[in-house]
Amino acid sequence: MQRISGWVLTLGVLLSTITAGAIALQRLKVEQANRSVELVLDYLDVALWASADGKTVAQWLGEFSTPFSVALTEGTLAEWGAPSAEPTPTYWLSEARFQQAKRMLALKARVSLSPPTQPPFVTVRSERGAVFYVEGEPSAIAQIGLGLDPVQAAQARAGGKPIVARLFNPQGVSPLALRGSLLLAREQGASLIIFAGDQVLGYRRGLQATAQTMQAHALRFGAIEFARQMGAGNLTQAMPHQTVRVHSIGAAESLTLAPSEIVERSERAVQERNIRVLYLRAAGADTVVLREIIQQLHTRLSRSGYGIRESGARPFEPLQPAVWQFALMGAGVGTLLGWLLAQWRGAGYGALLPIACAVGFALVCITPLGRKLVALIAALAFPTVGMIALAGAARGRAYTLSVLVSLLALPFAWSLLGALHIVGLLAETPFLVKADQFIGVKAAHALPLLLVLAFYAAYTAGRWDFWREWLARPVLWGQTVLALAVLGALGLMLIRTGNEAPGAVPDWELRLRALLETVMNVRPRTKEFLIGHPALVVAVGLLLTRQQSWLPLAMFLGAIGQVSIVNTFCHLHSPLMVSLQRTAWGAAIGVALGVAAWIIALQKITRLPIINAGGVGNHAGDAEDDIEET
Repeated sequence: MQRISGWVLTLGVLLSTITAGAIALQRLKVEQANRSVELVLDYLDVALWASADGKTVAQWLGEFSTPFSVALTEGTLAEWGAPSAEPTPTYWLSEARFQQAKRMLALKARVSLSPPTQPPFVTVRSERGAVFYVEGEPSAIAQIGLGLDPVQAAQARAGGKPIVARLFNPQGVSPLALRGSLLLAREQGASLIIFAGDQVLGYRRGLQATAQTMQAHALRFGAIEFARQMGAGNLTQAMPHQTVRVHSIGAAESLTLAPSEIVERSERAVQERNIRVLYLRAAGADTVVLREIIQQLHTRLSRSGYGIRESGARPFEPLQPAVWQFALMGAGVGTLLGWLLAQWRGAGYGALLPIACAVGFALVCITPLGRKLVALIAALAFPTVGMIALAGAARGRAYTLSVLVSLLALPFAWSLLGALHIVGLLAETPFLVKADQFIGVKAAHALPLLLVLAFYAAYTAGRWDFWREWLARPVLWGQTVLALAVLGALGLMLIRTGNEAPGAVPDWELRLRALLETVMNVRPRTKEFLIGHPALVVAVGLLLTRQQSWLPLAMFLGAIGQVSIVNTFCHLHSPLMVSLQRTAWGAAIGVALGVAAWIIALQKITRLPIINAGGVGNHAGDAEDDIEET
């Protein structure tokens, strides 16, 4: 039965790995086919630059050969003209603005062609003498969105630049008014909508109408990353195949950034997070500095294989593997979990657990939620198995260079297998645009570390109930400090996971990151090459030389690097090639640092030869009985 269990594990993981690899290649092709970036400037910024240069907006725009779009924000009566001092507020508008205001106010308010019998109401007149009236509170009517300013839109078109629409979400907007706003923006030439304010159009009850209208008229939705725009996540989930991700630098923030920092930040957003729209603000800069920023950005993006194109932000091609492929990958993860349970359960019918779990996980993976749960289990199981497998692989092995290298490859291989299964299980378009994401990030970070720590504590003690003896012993200050340090490090790592606590990153690390990004195209993760991978080298060295005093702590720290590798690929909105490059750099630098640490520091402590082709010597037999028992 144990032999059957082993064959099931091998076959299940092999088939699921091949399937996941094929899907990963498919995702890679989808990402490589979408390399166009759209650069967007705000109309108000453009108007200021043009005025400073003594030119009209159309003239100023026409002097730029680099393609970019111009974002126009929805206008209001208050912005289009000051009310005159009459018995009731009266707005005098140009003919184009008058006709558009009449059209939009008829959808969003109560409009009449004859004066209402009693106030409050607002009068709107055109330069040709036409007039209409809007009933309601004048201050509220003055703030109703009227669509893109036709005067500004005409200037942008005359300058040869595409238009991006920025629409507000008025309170109590009706489905008819909602559709009218989107259709007007489409008529004015906008194909990309980046909603203004803290809500998308239609939030809360009109989101379905917004999605249907945008899909029917081929309007792209620009989802702003890091922005807490209510309804954006729902709209992205409703139309992932028409969503592009936007990176925006606010006007106030741009004042604190040097031009080089704006370029670096924008390039990083495109390269590392699948951003396809750069909403560029450069407050305080003149036209000369702006040209330099755009030119540097164009050069650096071209070097990375991207290009700035007119209206270039395109949604990703549909990525949807077949259900049977998901089921096959789920079966592979289930086989691994069942095999682990079988080792715990022992002989007999427990050996059939891999088959039972494989069938169960295959069925679970038919549903989207099931696939995310199986991906979480993969993130927990694969790096943990890789670290624990080192104990059995090192048993009875001599301390040589080839053995050290082969053992180091084992946890990396298991972690990459786990990452590959996550990439395959969650290979759908919504994950590429962050409409959906990996669940259980904190658990995937913490649980493998604790499992590895517990296993190697039992390994060094020689029995699983080691904790009984520990509880019977008096607590020493050194042990307390060490335990607090481990828990503190674990807590800090969980806090820093994602972008939830940027203040937790010290200044020296920010400088180191900037240096690495300058030297390398993609920087490795700090906790991998400075902590996890060097500690793994030391842990394997301790394992081979039978130095067990610090082995649990070294393995715990080494597991940080393996967990981080898997977590890198859980950022599914990051390009797959970038994740591979980041992992490769981290492994190369981290292992090199670990070898240096082992040679310099531990060589003196253990007094062992750096590389002994014939074995370890007197230390080889230490604690052999405990190892065999474990």
